Formats: sequence, structure tokens, C-alpha cells
Amino acid sequence: MDKLIKLVKNKIVLILLIISGLVNIFLLKPQIFKTKANLILTTVFQVKDGDTLVTGEGKTIRLINIDAPEYPDGCLATQAKARLTELVNGKQVKLKIVDKDNFGRSLAWAWQDGVLINKILVQEGWANVTNHEYEYTAELTEAKTEAEKLKKGIWSAQCQPADNCVIKGNYRPADGTRIYHLPECYNYDKVVVDQNHGDEWFCTEEAAQKSGFRKSQDCPT
Repeated sequence: MDKLIKLVKNKIVLILLIISGLVNIFLLKPQIFKTKANLILTTVFQVKDGDTLVTGEGKTIRLINIDAPEYPDGCLATQAKARLTELVNGKQVKLKIVDKDNFGRSLAWAWQDGVLINKILVQEGWANVTNHEYEYTAELTEAKTEAEKLKKGIWSAQCQPADNCVIKGNYRPADGTRIYHLPECYNYDKVVVDQNHGDEWFCTEEAAQKSGFRKSQDCPT
């Protein structure tokens, strides 16, 4: 009789442990729910920059069809990241994953409370539209045109040169050097002008030289 009672108690304990484990999994594990049309509901755990976030499951998501300033050195990159953080961090978002990029990140459209986040970032001037055609590209392009017209964010004078002033003056705080780049220089497109950190736009080489900048060695002679 004692053996039977002991056996029953052991089974009850085992059942309770299994139930407890299931409850913990349900309550503590970040939840991800699939919905109709291959959409996914998840919670944002972290925002890495102006167009990249991490879900509670540890999945890195790159917002598709947009390109925010390179963090942390791009013009208004900090502000772009802050805006995306405000929009989604710690909140539940709906994702529509379309593809993966060369870094293995999932490319997705993201909605928070019914609002398309990709479009909001473009509309407010925190991101540009990439040269690819996707489902919502037309909406994004229209939003970009409006933001550019109103000179919002990256389209403002803070990040864009005045007419015909396209020479990039790049200050390098590591060694204190000042280098200017002409449009025909090899690395011109990679150089980011951030006037908050000593970079400048110039209309002429003479103006750049008077400000203490010298011509990049990457420029053709």
C-alpha cells in the first residue's frame, strides 16, 4: 500500500513539474504569432540604427526598401535611430518578411498599430528610398518626394549642400587632418558630411584650401 501511495505521489509531482514548465515557457519565452497572409506579430527588443531592429526572439530585422543614415557617423543618424526607437522599441509590431540581405538579416515591412513604419521614416525625412521595386515602393517614393520638397531631416540644409557646393570637406578627429573630396574622387560617395563633427561643404577648391583642407589622394590627377 505504501509503495502504491508513493508511486501516485511521484506521478503527481511529475505532472506538476510538467505543467509548471509549460507555464514558464508560455509566460517567459518571447512570443511570436503567425497571422494571415504570412504576417508575424512580435515584440521589438532593441533598435540598432535608423532602419534595423531586433525582436524579442533575437531575430535581426532590416526594414525593406529604405536606407537610414549610417549609424553613428551619418548625418542625423542618431536622430533617425531615436525616432525608430520611439516608434517601435518595446512595442508589438506586425512584420511581413520578404527576403534576406547579404548579411543574413530578414528584410521586412513593419507596422505598429496599423502604421507602416518604413513609410513613416521616409515621410519624416529620416530615411531614403532604395532603388528597388517592392509592394509599397510607390507609397514610399511619394513620401520621399514630399519630404525632399519640405526639406525634412536628411533633405535639410544640415545634410544637403547648397546648389553647386558639392565638394566634401572631411575632418578626421583621430589625426586632426582635413581632407576634401571632389565628385570625381574614388571614395566620394562613401564620404559622409556631418557638420556637427567638423565636416563642411565647399563650392570651390580654393574655399576648401583656405579652410585648411587638402585634396584627397584618392582623387585622379
